[in-house]
Amino acid sequence: QLCYVCGQRGATVMCCKEDCDRWFHLPCAKEGGCVTHYIPHYSSYCHQHRPEQDVQVTPEPGTQCLICMELVDDRKTFRTMVCPACKRAWFHRDCIQGQAMCAGILCLRCPLCRDIREFLSQMFILGIRVPFR
Repeated sequence: QLCYVCGQRGATVMCCKEDCDRWFHLPCAKEGGCVTHYIPHYSSYCHQHRPEQDVQVTPEPGTQCLICMELVDDRKTFRTMVCPACKRAWFHRDCIQGQAMCAGILCLRCPLCRDIREFLSQMFILGIRVPFR
């Protein structure tokens, strides 16, 4: 199969959306805006069919990522996320992924409001890999 992100052969991951014929390599997924769920059923979605955050807020101008302290985009995107509980904590996908890898499932929570229930379930849905340690 051809990877729709890089165009090379050997793609092994297919979008789970019915009637979608996009295939991609797992390492190309992030670059292509794809989302992979690292929880059972281990589903993967292309950029067009990936789950989106259903929180309807936009960051204030000059809002910084709470992890790296760099500015976030002026809206919610694939690379910019918000805490679903407090709706005030903004962060980059790469930053929260790094935090998740260090914290693990027992310690990962919103950096601002410290919510764990809504925050963790949303991170799983949005394809953030959280190790069970």
